[in-house]
Amino acid sequence: MSHNLRLAFIIIGLAIMGWFITPTVRWYFFTPEDKKEESNMSLDEMISNGYTKEQIDEIQSLKRLRSESVNLGLDLQGGIRIVLQADFEDYANKLDRTALSLTAEEKNDAMERLISRLRGRIDQFGVSEVGIRKQGDDRVVVELPGARDPDRIKSVVLSQGALTFNLVDQEASATITSNDLLLGVFTNTAKVPENDKQVYFYSEKDDFGRRVRGAPVFIEKEASLDGSALINANVGGGQFGEVTVEFELNNEGAEQFALVTAANVNRMLAIVLDDKVISAPNINQEIRGGRGVISGSFTLEEAQDLARILKEGALPLKVSVVEEEVVGQSIGADSVKAGTTALFMAAILVAVFMIALYRVSGVLSTIAMLINVILIIAILSPLRFTLTLPGIAGLILTIGMAVDANVIIFERIKDELKIKSNISDAIISGYDRAFATIFDSNITTIIVALILWIFGSGPVQGFAVTLFFGILINLFTAVFITRYIYEEIIRTKLVKKAGFFFI
Repeated sequence: MSHNLRLAFIIIGLAIMGWFITPTVRWYFFTPEDKKEESNMSLDEMISNGYTKEQIDEIQSLKRLRSESVNLGLDLQGGIRIVLQADFEDYANKLDRTALSLTAEEKNDAMERLISRLRGRIDQFGVSEVGIRKQGDDRVVVELPGARDPDRIKSVVLSQGALTFNLVDQEASATITSNDLLLGVFTNTAKVPENDKQVYFYSEKDDFGRRVRGAPVFIEKEASLDGSALINANVGGGQFGEVTVEFELNNEGAEQFALVTAANVNRMLAIVLDDKVISAPNINQEIRGGRGVISGSFTLEEAQDLARILKEGALPLKVSVVEEEVVGQSIGADSVKAGTTALFMAAILVAVFMIALYRVSGVLSTIAMLINVILIIAILSPLRFTLTLPGIAGLILTIGMAVDANVIIFERIKDELKIKSNISDAIISGYDRAFATIFDSNITTIIVALILWIFGSGPVQGFAVTLFFGILINLFTAVFITRYIYEEIIRTKLVKKAGFFFI
């Protein structure tokens, strides 16, 4: 390959990498911290806080910038990790079947729908790089780097989202409420079937603002309408300034809602979510248009969460938390500091060793090493890669392997200088002889890294990705960049004696 063609490849490669790394540089070095915090807001939160369209557009552009940059994982910025267990027994019961009768395809389909619904709910929190993946046949791992409110996130994740509208038996409800004995009996029972009625409980708040089981209420077993007819839900405000959730039904649901309200004027209609009565307003007149309001002493956050749950729909599977891990922000900051220190120390020690042993050649290898790290980060940016501690370990290993390639090249050149007096010829022959060895050793590492990337998960995958691209970039810097610099030094006669290159 000619000298000029090699230069063209270098310029094109560096230009592409410069384009890739720009979002990461802009996000971490030129975006103020308060703007980063604003980018974590959901659209509903921005609208509720009275943001203008221009402000919302600016924050949305920041979200895009964040998504195009390399993100930090749980271990580097803190956050929440939850492992959910899917209940296939409950799922099979709804189908009047047993869990053993479910095929692998049916289970996989249900899990995929579960992950899709969970992603829709969680994405609206504004958390960057939400990680939701299947683990085994019946578990889902949810990772939210940067998230700070585990209780709120768990309430959104665990809510089944099963919404129904049921007519209230007001006479029976009044009897239960006024009878202390019955109240004591029903308090420990979620549902008490009695003919065509069942008992639910109001979701009320205690003095500390916690949601607790309230008074019992008799409702019709058969729902007048369910959540499948709902097409939209947003946070709204009542006439007295209270926070509400406004919902909209599809055409079929709107017609059914109008029929139910017209036939039951002066009766109460319970709005039931996950077997809890959120509210039970009185029907004053027929309601047309398919629009309604849910009130229930909500805080703004509770209303936002309820709206997103209703919009995404009910989960296909009931889930429970089997593992939970909360990594504090300070712990993440300590990990970043430790990882960065290790990376810099490795680079400095390697650079000192190479310069001491190989002089000018050592300086060239140090330049190549720094370019390697920058290019690895650049190539990971468009992949929306999440950097973790194992990923940093992969970067450190890549530094060592980059130097290893240069050592092989330098030793080959030294061998050539023993039999050739012309430095230029020795460098060309040394590179040609070293390339086969470097390629063979690196290709085996690339294969291993690729296997780990495909079949690994979590930390193993993060390590494999940085190692894989690190090796590819090592080949690029060794074959193109350091060789071009060598040739340029010889061509311009900046160094005339071989002793300047090596001890």
